[in-house]
Amino acid sequence: MPDLTRSPREADPRPEADLAVIRRLMEGARQSSEENSAHLVLWGCLLAAAEVFTHLVLTGTVTASLNLVWAVAVGIGVALSALIGRRRWLGAPVNSLVGRILAGIWMGCAAGLMIVGFLGAGTGALSRSAAPGVTAVFFGSAFFASSFLPDKRAYLLLATVWWALGGALLTWPFAGSRLVLAAALVVFAAVPGLLVRIRGASSARSRAVA
Repeated sequence: MPDLTRSPREADPRPEADLAVIRRLMEGARQSSEENSAHLVLWGCLLAAAEVFTHLVLTGTVTASLNLVWAVAVGIGVALSALIGRRRWLGAPVNSLVGRILAGIWMGCAAGLMIVGFLGAGTGALSRSAAPGVTAVFFGSAFFASSFLPDKRAYLLLATVWWALGGALLTWPFAGSRLVLAAALVVFAAVPGLLVRIRGASSARSRAVA
């Protein structure tokens, strides 16, 4: 009869067991990164479109309520993210700790941006010219927090780019700041998410063949 008073490490002190645990954690982290890339593509494209539309409204090209524009954009994003998340959790064999941590990082970033956007820029407490820079800083922080997963260098590079962009937009705001932010959301959020997605699909096909 096994000794239940012994810890798992004492019960199986072999180095191979520790290596197996590390490999499972790394694989879980990589899988979580690939699965959450769909949210990055979604929000990168959605926020970019909203920023372009906001620029058109502020320049008088289009007449619309900015609060309504962002309410619609955020509502669509939340609904689609919930759908993606539900499909992922239902299809996942294990509720990954790494997946929960990664989701928490980006959900916290999204919540912070919504508070700043609706209660800050929406009420005038935060100047609209500063909003693009603040958004870039939030994205940089989220990428930095995610850099402890696989692809550390890529996440750190993206964090550095977003922080540099945020600092530049806060220091030198101009009329086209939102268009710059929209381009950055596509190039430095949606495109990396798409590349991770493609890599994950390629890896899955390789494992299936093997």
